[in-house]
Amino acid sequence: MRILYCTNQLYVHGGIERILSQKINHLLDEGHEVFLATFEQDDNPDVYPLNCKLSRFDLQIKYNSGYSYFHPKNLRKVIKHFFRLRQLIKKIKPDLIISISYTPDQFFLPFISRLIPKVKELHSSGMVVGISGKEGRQSLKGMLTSIFKKYDALVLLNKDEIPYFSGCNTVIIPNFTEFQPSLDSLELKEKTVIAAGRIAPVKQFHELIYIWKMAHSDFPDWKFKLYGDGEQKLILELQNLIFSLGLSSSFLMLPSTDNLQLEMEKASIYAMTSETECFPMVLLEAKAASLPIVSYDCPFGPRNIVKNDIDGYLISQNDRVSFVHKLTQLMNDTTLRTTMAVSAKKNIVDFSKEEVMTQWNNLFTQIL
Repeated sequence: MRILYCTNQLYVHGGIERILSQKINHLLDEGHEVFLATFEQDDNPDVYPLNCKLSRFDLQIKYNSGYSYFHPKNLRKVIKHFFRLRQLIKKIKPDLIISISYTPDQFFLPFISRLIPKVKELHSSGMVVGISGKEGRQSLKGMLTSIFKKYDALVLLNKDEIPYFSGCNTVIIPNFTEFQPSLDSLELKEKTVIAAGRIAPVKQFHELIYIWKMAHSDFPDWKFKLYGDGEQKLILELQNLIFSLGLSSSFLMLPSTDNLQLEMEKASIYAMTSETECFPMVLLEAKAASLPIVSYDCPFGPRNIVKNDIDGYLISQNDRVSFVHKLTQLMNDTTLRTTMAVSAKKNIVDFSKEEVMTQWNNLFTQIL
């Protein structure tokens, strides 16, 4: 089968980039022909390894990142994007096209080579991009997102997203993790709480800083490590907040790392305070690394990964007091951490690569 993936880039650390790279490699190993169309990769190196058998093309659209894709400064580039992608599709003649990112091509792709089946993958919550409700459908965002109905399948990461996409041919396929821990002993865990992700407002990392201020005074031998890159202005704001709260020695902001899995293996607890999360890869990797998780029960990813009171805790959104209570409970109880760590490692089998990619291959067969 000839499969074309369309996305913006694969050079920035992120969950979408990681899972797409892993899926591409698996499909190539299975004998599929896989093509990748990007439009802002340029000559940047891939952040995750890709099989050399991948055929790839960069359309070099060079959108002005300081403006909306539909701002007048970018509209001409959207038109250029349309014609360059159409030309590429005519050239490679794929059997199936899959749209990944939240960029203009997701809206015009259904109108290119209409006889070729197309799949739209969504990696953000319907709370952000959904079209439910009369008001939502009548908005510009709703009118654009209603184009998803024209895809042969709209792949969502969990069942809670379905109501946001009425009228679409929705299919539920979760992400998987390939993470295989190299450290077997839970005794090697350090007294560290860890978090990771792109530095963006939706991640609400300031919540973690305030929570750590409330929690750390009774645990002076513990550290918090936050890994991530992103908006420089927000990074400076978070660093200033850490300094103003007197946490500089215990709360560490670190850049994204290629060794995040190793850092997870060494840590003892994973924490998440996002506003929304559709299906966060870091929680799968945290479970694979035998980490109990404390997370806000945001829409809708954490509740579809974390088994509350078994391998982690789900906390009502922005309830810092309850978050601190559960976090310090774990920090104070080695036996509890170990019990939850064992459960986390056991439950990750629900998200194996073999199981998830079988679902993808079944979908491809049904569509074709």
